[in-house]
Amino acid sequence: MSRKRYAVLGLGQFGRSLAEELCEAGCEVLAVDRNPKLVENIRDRVTSAAVADVKDPEALAELVNDTFDGAIVAMGDSLESCILATLQLKELGVPMIYAEASDSQRAEVLTRIGANKVISPERDYGRRLARGLAGHDLIDFVPLTIGYGVCEIVAPDWCVGKSLAELNLRHDKKLAVIAIRDLKGRVQVVPGADTVIAAEDQLTIVGQDTDLADFR
Repeated sequence: MSRKRYAVLGLGQFGRSLAEELCEAGCEVLAVDRNPKLVENIRDRVTSAAVADVKDPEALAELVNDTFDGAIVAMGDSLESCILATLQLKELGVPMIYAEASDSQRAEVLTRIGANKVISPERDYGRRLARGLAGHDLIDFVPLTIGYGVCEIVAPDWCVGKSLAELNLRHDKKLAVIAIRDLKGRVQVVPGADTVIAAEDQLTIVGQDTDLADFR
């Protein structure tokens, strides 16, 4: 299987850590920024790195093309740069474009011009932290898109001793249990309907935010 290829445009704190994590996960990563110092600092941590102004269509076209699996526009502080880079990536045929936005208005603009997914690191982390602080049973929460997410939660008492078929979460609450981790750390991925929930099991559930809150 070929390694996935990603371009990370913008090497601020978010872009740098994303590029490094992708590379450590086995992806081929091209890191780009107009600041030579930032590029030099990451050169040994990614597959390749280049100094370029992504607002320049010709410069970007020399680096990125439709053979990449995706590109991340990590310049949330500059809406102009994000817009121009996103538009150019669409023209170059990059199949998946992820764009960083610092607020909801910028997110709306980037979505309208073609970003496949808009990322708001500070907002998303804030949501995850707030949900964790608000409920001791919630281990983690990851937003998927507006109104939907994946949460990891300690099984509520009313679930213990019941099978997934008895709980019937898909029908009653439009939720899906996609993994269960027991006290010994063993994980069942996509557990069957006959799986019985035990005390202290950690459930990974996907669904609408309101349904997830009701489940808790």
